[in-house]
Amino acid sequence: MKAFMTDPVVRGIAMMLVVVMGLVSLVPRVEASFIPSEESLGSVSRQEDMAAIQRALENTLVKERLKDLGYTEEEIKARLDQLSEAELHRLATQLDALVPAGDGFEVAVIILLVLVLVVLVLLVMGKRIVLT
Repeated sequence: MKAFMTDPVVRGIAMMLVVVMGLVSLVPRVEASFIPSEESLGSVSRQEDMAAIQRALENTLVKERLKDLGYTEEEIKARLDQLSEAELHRLATQLDALVPAGDGFEVAVIILLVLVLVVLVLLVMGKRIVLT
């Protein structure tokens, strides 16, 4: 085995492998995906986007908050009319993605983690858990 490690051919191959692996590790990772065309953005009309935004603006909490900020309905309508097609579509899709009160998943996970932590602490301390 010692003769194998000192052989100049093996050492040369090992050095070439080190160099090649070093060069391969420097190559950046490249990812590709589809880019949406303007036709796909145009498939949803401006009227549909405006309807989605109007539904969100009809919410009483949203109306109250906008009034607290000092906006009138005319100012809001004027600003919405100034938006381009892409901006209007982006706003409508963001409004659709909002969940007003949250879905509660995070709270359930936190409660479950706290319960597991309490049970583990009790088990480590040698306490007995009895459910009646």
